[in-house]
Amino acid sequence: MGKMILIKILRAMTTLFLVVTFVFFVLRITGDPVSAMMPDDTDPAIMDELRKQWGLDRPLGIQYIEYWRNLAQGDFGITYRDGRPALDTVLERIPATLKLSVSSFLFVLIAGFPLGVLAAINRGSSIDRLVMALSVTGFSLPNFFLGILLILILSVQFRLLPAFGSGHWYNLIMPVITLGTAGAAVIAKFVRSSMLEVLNAPYIRAARARGATEKSIIWTIALPNAAIPVITVIGFMVGTLIGGSIVTETVFAWPGIGRLLIDAVTSRELSVVQTVVMMIAASMVIANLTVDILYLVIDPRQRFASGSGE
Repeated sequence: MGKMILIKILRAMTTLFLVVTFVFFVLRITGDPVSAMMPDDTDPAIMDELRKQWGLDRPLGIQYIEYWRNLAQGDFGITYRDGRPALDTVLERIPATLKLSVSSFLFVLIAGFPLGVLAAINRGSSIDRLVMALSVTGFSLPNFFLGILLILILSVQFRLLPAFGSGHWYNLIMPVITLGTAGAAVIAKFVRSSMLEVLNAPYIRAARARGATEKSIIWTIALPNAAIPVITVIGFMVGTLIGGSIVTETVFAWPGIGRLLIDAVTSRELSVVQTVVMMIAASMVIANLTVDILYLVIDPRQRFASGSGE
């Protein structure tokens, strides 16, 4: 198992390296930050001086090597407009994004698991069909559409919730629903499928034969076993929530790193964009790596397979 974990860690590091490299070159190929920031009538000499000051006049290869050299020293670059460290600018926004992402993740689990179990134990009934219909609808709705729809209904029409802001707990309600609905739909569907497979397993029939109650079978035997394959989906869900927060934060003017990323791309703040993308990619890679390792730990079949491979 140790060899398998080491391979997964190396793959995760390679993925992160490739993402950072790709973003570095794409940002510099697609536009000039100086031209984007300065007025059209700016003296070319001034613009050339700014490029020289920010190191944008050197060849891309030299810039790339210098970028990694600075990263190794903990230097993520500075913002062009105010000269602040890019890392400080990003770290200021992380608490807001964590607040939204963690709340949305809890919503995904709290809504998805019970709905999936409910559909499984009522297979073929109107309840099952209703849950599956809601799952398909929730997964199909784009974040931006659902967010705008909630604003129109709950903020504009009924004036129940504020459309923007982050100062109170109720500011979280609409962003959390927007960000977590698709994830809850996916979890519900996977839990239902996994529960149906487990409920037909021989050890479930044996438990019934021993006189175990249906409630005990579902919650203490079937659900823990059904949750094992769902763990992999949850790992991907973390990445989906982080990526989806970019759109959600923009729709609700939530002051997190997703909204910061959009603003930084618009203003061509290369250091900020690179830092945000690196953090998002790292969080997604770490989440998936953690799930892979947990899967090896809790599933004896995976441990046996890795042991046989070694």
